[in-house]
Amino acid sequence: MTITNPLWGELDSLLRQRRDEGLERIRHCWVPVSPRLIASQDGCQYLHFGSNDYLCMGWQAQSDSSTSSFLGSTKDHDAKRPEGDRSSRFGAGASPSVTGYTPDHVALVNEICRFTRAEDAILFPSGYSANVGTVAALAGPSDVVFSDRLNHASLIDGCRLSKAKIVVYPHCDMDELERLIRTNRHQGKRGFLVTDSVFSMDGDLADLAGILKLCEQFDLTAIADEAHATGVYGQRGGGLTEHFGINSDRIIKIGTLSKAVGALGGFVAGPKTLVQWLVNFARPHIYSTALPVPVVQFAAKSLAQIVDMDQQRRRLRHTAANLRTMLLAEGHRVSQGDSPIVSIYAPSVDTVMEWGNQLRDRGFFVPAIRPPTVPSDGSLLRVSLNLAHTDEDLRLLVSACRF
Repeated sequence: MTITNPLWGELDSLLRQRRDEGLERIRHCWVPVSPRLIASQDGCQYLHFGSNDYLCMGWQAQSDSSTSSFLGSTKDHDAKRPEGDRSSRFGAGASPSVTGYTPDHVALVNEICRFTRAEDAILFPSGYSANVGTVAALAGPSDVVFSDRLNHASLIDGCRLSKAKIVVYPHCDMDELERLIRTNRHQGKRGFLVTDSVFSMDGDLADLAGILKLCEQFDLTAIADEAHATGVYGQRGGGLTEHFGINSDRIIKIGTLSKAVGALGGFVAGPKTLVQWLVNFARPHIYSTALPVPVVQFAAKSLAQIVDMDQQRRRLRHTAANLRTMLLAEGHRVSQGDSPIVSIYAPSVDTVMEWGNQLRDRGFFVPAIRPPTVPSDGSLLRVSLNLAHTDEDLRLLVSACRF
């Protein structure tokens, strides 16, 4: 093809600039081997800490002989993975508002309602679209939204699309948040407070109890993205709201089926009125083809199993706390808490890229996270743990992190 459009030259120049700054993203093809191993296209295998499949639900039992060992005994949990039933149809064939809302989708919605103990639920094609669609459908130009500085990009995009007045508050700074609410709440007819529950890059936790108190005091509605908490926190895996014993219609819960559940998609659970509003006004739900039928079947069976995996959840978080302790003993600066996201902070973009390359040379894959995914001063290695990782894996990783 003959290149005649000057746009491509302009974009190529901007990409070269991004490359020179060490910020260019490049796609790599990885071959999954097991929940703890990954291979490059040239066949090199790595002990990998880059997956958000925290409970290993995305792996079929027959695909890895070690499956039963990391799940625990059959007394604790059935080692078999949920398998999608054979279906004569894969794609749903239409959006949910046309003919894409099948009996299998209804069954998954019912399972989510049992899982979250909510009145109703709605499905989205991804967690990203669930966040974007929910925030933009609820908040409008006459409203005000208070948003944590380190919220996921999908929440930030939802705030922007809403055209509401956006007030960004310092990360998890409850005192400053209260001050900003007192100063700005009057500027919106309705007020919303938007936050991750478990933050995706740092793995730390939002003060949901404090957020609920502010919502009640200043007539706000909180929108909490439970993506990295679903399946990991709460006795039944319901997320951080369940973990902290919070059950209030002041907090809208958004979850994902793509991480600990091991499938694909997002959901919102809450009052029937909320769900009916989103059915009518959440554009990603209205104008996207519904989730494929086998994916929906798999997700429903996975959720039914996750409610009984409290022992595994506790073990996973105990492993995460141990890794943080080991890294701190080596002099690293790491994120707080006990979530399976353990961040190792680096002083610069160049340093974090060097660390990532050194780890790969030593047989480990740990994602190096750079701006704009994190703030300009926030480059980090993000270690994601799952049930398959062993104590020996942690010791090897800590040893390899002696840069």
